[in-house]
Amino acid sequence: MSYLNIIIPLSDFISYSEEILEQNEAYLYIEKKDTNKMIIKQLFSKNDIQSIIKCYHDKNLNFFISTVKTKNLNQDFYDDDICQFVIEGQGGRTIENTVERISLRLISKTPDKSIKKVFDSIKNKLKKDDAFGMGVKGNSSIHKNYFYQKKLVGNKILSTDIYNEKASLIEI
Repeated sequence: MSYLNIIIPLSDFISYSEEILEQNEAYLYIEKKDTNKMIIKQLFSKNDIQSIIKCYHDKNLNFFISTVKTKNLNQDFYDDDICQFVIEGQGGRTIENTVERISLRLISKTPDKSIKKVFDSIKNKLKKDDAFGMGVKGNSSIHKNYFYQKKLVGNKILSTDIYNEKASLIEI
């Protein structure tokens, strides 16, 4: 499986990746719970994201990028028939002076070439962008592959999980 960790607010990430998603006909979905705690996915646009995230205080903020548009908003993106077209995303919330890491991963071990192209395009754009740095402090080889917005360094607290007090902070 391929993973990508980016320290950036979700609203900025959506704007940042918007052109890639449009070029590859990919769709964004956000997972949220209704009052009955049933999980639903909602197709969203960058205009909707601020209002959705602002009131989102559940344990995890999950979103999905798919190269297949689903008609069933209760679609389980982990099902075998669709997972090869999906990138799972978690995080990206901001509270006051804290930004949460976004973690992206290809769900399928054998992803379709269309979603792999989206994933690789995002990664390549980050590598070439001077506004992003690469590598954070830590002993794991994973830490070398973190991307971060340079403008956040020294201005925000960088967190792996914004609602978990025991979650480690990210140091650059």
